[in-house]
Amino acid sequence: MRRIHFFLFWVIAVSGVGSPAVAGSLYPFYDHLQTDDGSFFAVRPFYSHTVTGEGKLCDVLWPLYSRKEFKDEQSSRALMFYFTHRFATDEETPRTRRWLFPFYFQGRDACGENYLALFPLGGTICEFLGRDKISFALFPLLGKSQINEVKTTSVLWPIYSRTRGEGIRRDRVFPLIGKSTRKGQYEKRFVLWPFWTSADYFQAGHSGYSWILFPICGRANLEQEQTLWLLPPFFRFTKGEMQNRLFCPWPFIQKIESERHNKFYLWPLWGRDGYGGGAKKRTFLLWPFLWSERSEEAHRVKTRRMALPFFLMEREVLRKENVPPEEISRSWKIWPLMSWQREGEETCFRLLELWPVKNSAPVERNWSPLWTVYKRTNSDGLIQKDALWFVWHSERDPAADQSEWSLLKGLLAYKREAGSRSFRILYGLNFGK
Repeated sequence: MRRIHFFLFWVIAVSGVGSPAVAGSLYPFYDHLQTDDGSFFAVRPFYSHTVTGEGKLCDVLWPLYSRKEFKDEQSSRALMFYFTHRFATDEETPRTRRWLFPFYFQGRDACGENYLALFPLGGTICEFLGRDKISFALFPLLGKSQINEVKTTSVLWPIYSRTRGEGIRRDRVFPLIGKSTRKGQYEKRFVLWPFWTSADYFQAGHSGYSWILFPICGRANLEQEQTLWLLPPFFRFTKGEMQNRLFCPWPFIQKIESERHNKFYLWPLWGRDGYGGGAKKRTFLLWPFLWSERSEEAHRVKTRRMALPFFLMEREVLRKENVPPEEISRSWKIWPLMSWQREGEETCFRLLELWPVKNSAPVERNWSPLWTVYKRTNSDGLIQKDALWFVWHSERDPAADQSEWSLLKGLLAYKREAGSRSFRILYGLNFGK
């Protein structure tokens, strides 16, 4: 990374980009900002570096490589294959990770234990795939894993597996036969999976049995519900105290009725889904193209509408007792043409918008300025317009009765403030008062 820093700064130095006038004329390829809270530097799309009060961000041809320092943690990523993470850097032996997925794994877990693995040869990986520890040799020949005190041994995964823990016992020779028990809760079995599976449940209020003869039929008889399967998973009929469920046939007709979940699909034509007693709702039309989502929290309501991949709209409203609802943010995007967003009293409109989903911070830092041919912002009453990057720029502040514009960063410019007006041509010839 030091070599990359040196190379980029050397290019800037020898090209004369250091002067403000030249730097502005090279926007959006070159960008350098300094504020009271930090700084930002970019040579787009190759490199960007951000400094804030809480840390640093570095991107190299994002998403090729990125590096982050936040408070007492450090992490880096190269595409979806190489990861490093150093937790609590102020500790003497911090938790660390250095992974080149899926071949190399090295680090130190939360207990201070070092680990190393070379896939598929052998080794140990900690805190991976939901397991506290995974050990293997000549995968899939031999493997061991652990979650808390529950330990599993496998040979020729997934054929043979043996699991033991407090009240837990699982054994299988896949796909011939298998059995899983949890003391006081259930006992599950399969023979020639998936053709025969069965289970007995012992937990109070949920006791009963179930079985499926795939792909012919199945039956479940529990204290609080009964289920019948025909040609599983296509036809399912469940009726109970907690939930009613109908697949007829799945996935085309799906209906679920319960206190926490209500769902009805005529897939792929239309469907609706509700969770948390109506706190979250989702509706689609002509799946997967048209979507509508709504989520309600204690004092906020968020809505989203999508016509994939061309249209996206989001809105957030603040609700308080005895106070009219207040819209605190709204945004929409018509891909790949334009977008508009408002946060509080600040707004931004721009052309073009080549990123097909909601913009993220890395896209804003490294890519969006390159394809933005027109931008209009309103911040604290100051209205700014930019067209064709540096060709046209204007500013207007109605409250202060000030305005200005420039063509090609001063080839032709005009400014008005406090009752005076001035013109500038050829970057240096000034007229007026």
